[in-house]
This record gives sequence, C-alpha cells and structure tokens, in this order.
Amino acid sequence: MQKLLTIAIPTYNRAELLDKQLTWLSRAIKGFKTECEILVFDNCSDEFIPLG
Repeated sequence: MQKLLTIAIPTYNRAELLDKQLTWLSRAIKGFKTECEILVFDNCSDEFIPLG
C-alpha cells in the first residue's frame, strides 16, 4: 500500500519532548484508514534515546 501521509520530525537533544510527541501522534493517526509513516531525524544528539 502506498503511504499517503508522511510526518517528519527533526530533533536535537529533545528526548522527553520526542517521547510525548510520538505518543500523541500515534494516538492521532490510529483511526486513519490510509497508511501513515512517522520519520524521526536525530541531528547527533548528546542524549541517549532508546528505540522501540
């Protein structure tokens, strides 16, 4: 299926804010009938951001 919505999030040392944003986004797109993707671009943060 072709993705119809791509959300790109650039980040730098914002682990706490990123977690909140991704949680909000996942809830916001949960009911979408089209396929969506969320891309996160980390610009060499000093913080450790666990994935998963």
